[in-house]
Amino acid sequence: MDLNRRKFALLSGAALLAACGPGAAPAAAPAIGRRDDADVIILGAGLSGLHAARMLADIGMKVLVLEAASRPGGRMMTLDDVPGQPEGGGQQVGQTYARIRKSALDLGIRVLPYPTRPRDAAIAVGGRIMPMADWAGAAENPLPEPYRALSPSAALLVTAGRANPFADNYAWREIAPEADVSADAFLAAQGFDGAARALIDTSLNGNSLATYSIANTWRSLTLYAEDSGLGPSERIEGGSSRLTEAMAASLPGGALLLETRIEALTERGDHVEIRAGGRTFTAPFAICSLPFPALRQVAFTAAEADPATELRRAAISGLPYTRIHQVHVIPEARYWEADGLPAEMWTDGPLERVFANYDEHGGLASLTCWINGTAADPSRNDEDWFALADAEFRRLRGSGVRGVRVVRWDETTPGAGGAYMHWAPGQIGEWAGRMGAPSGRIHFAGEHLSFLHTGMEGAMESGESAAYGVMEAAAPA
Repeated sequence: MDLNRRKFALLSGAALLAACGPGAAPAAAPAIGRRDDADVIILGAGLSGLHAARMLADIGMKVLVLEAASRPGGRMMTLDDVPGQPEGGGQQVGQTYARIRKSALDLGIRVLPYPTRPRDAAIAVGGRIMPMADWAGAAENPLPEPYRALSPSAALLVTAGRANPFADNYAWREIAPEADVSADAFLAAQGFDGAARALIDTSLNGNSLATYSIANTWRSLTLYAEDSGLGPSERIEGGSSRLTEAMAASLPGGALLLETRIEALTERGDHVEIRAGGRTFTAPFAICSLPFPALRQVAFTAAEADPATELRRAAISGLPYTRIHQVHVIPEARYWEADGLPAEMWTDGPLERVFANYDEHGGLASLTCWINGTAADPSRNDEDWFALADAEFRRLRGSGVRGVRVVRWDETTPGAGGAYMHWAPGQIGEWAGRMGAPSGRIHFAGEHLSFLHTGMEGAMESGESAAYGVMEAAAPA
């Protein structure tokens, strides 16, 4: 895409925003004999759904948000019951996160810098634990030169960064098919042998190197470069959930129904029907912000004349979502003082990565064991994870831990099906620009449909796009 096309896209969005002032998009009246529940029904009370609902409510449309969980927020989840209040979901607010920041400002919520905290980590490979300073010369290190001094997580990022073809955050949708290869194939071509790739796979923020397009990493690096050039990421004061709680509370009374699981979504030509919580809701329009794994559990009937039906069905079925289990524990003793190594760890064992959570006074309050991909085994129950964590800490650090909470983002998690989407090789060219197209009166949102951002801001971007789509469709001809 050239600069002129990009400039046109930005200016078009600005024009649409200017046109959508209060009262600009009245909803169509219901057909005779049908009493609609709202002008727009929104499925899911995560960031994208709440942002769309607030935008539409602000111009006078009656909105109804249906949420299966007992709380709003989706994958924004501050663990208030865990010492240090770690985040179970989205957390970092980048400098380019304009929608997040504007919403927080409007709702009286501060976005603050992260306190200064130690972020050094020990590395445990092959049964040996060592400081990062010893890693480059360690016999257990299979990384090739010039990457031996890097952690396995950093090795992928640095290698990908040196070969990143994306000039800006628009370019990822235009990736050439021959470049859209797996991260495993990319690393192999860069000289990483099987042992090195297996070690990197342990900390991948995806399910496996073999099923993870290298374009995911290139896109993340491009966005990070743009964002970090403006300053470091920040956080929502009091935790990320404070934002989504405030967004939900700002909706008109009765606009949010919790514990209302979506069972069926049907486009009827002149309205939309949603079966949820044992009853049927109708509206002229709907916005489905459910992640695709959650939509797989819904009986979805697209519009009859929808040209994207088969493509969307394939994407709903095949788009990967990252498995993550977080095992939150409290150390029995200050093991890092006893052995002189950092509290945090990168390991090749079942706990993968360990992060420290600090209290308001700067003291280490708890630890989060962060397990990705195939190691995040849905068959393990909480007690299994706690026992495994205790055994691993005793083996590696000589001191046990007490389990507090397990957070699961996997295919068994209702309403989510994983932590976040990622692209498998070859999917971007097939699906990225088309799988989120409206199906008649049903519009779609969610971080999986974002274009210029990922994560939290991507969710807001997609919710905004869906809201504008409804405004345009509802406006008088």
